[in-house]
Amino acid sequence: MSVVPDPITTQEQAGKERETLLDLIARGLYCTTACVAGGDHGQPGEEALAMGRRVADDYLAAYEEWLVKIAAVNAAPGPQ
Repeated sequence: MSVVPDPITTQEQAGKERETLLDLIARGLYCTTACVAGGDHGQPGEEALAMGRRVADDYLAAYEEWLVKIAAVNAAPGPQ
């Protein structure tokens, strides 16, 4: 299966995508830690999601910074 998303062309779209990623990563962190801890787990609570979103936000901020650095290197003239 091949999925090609529509390109993100506005800040609003980028913000929505970032929020979606934060939620997805936060839920994944919850599920991972719940499975490691053992036992049965259901939907994460608001507090668990808030903590997961903080971790996800740090991760995405570092990733975005890395992407900007890579773009700057690629845009620089001369040999790579």
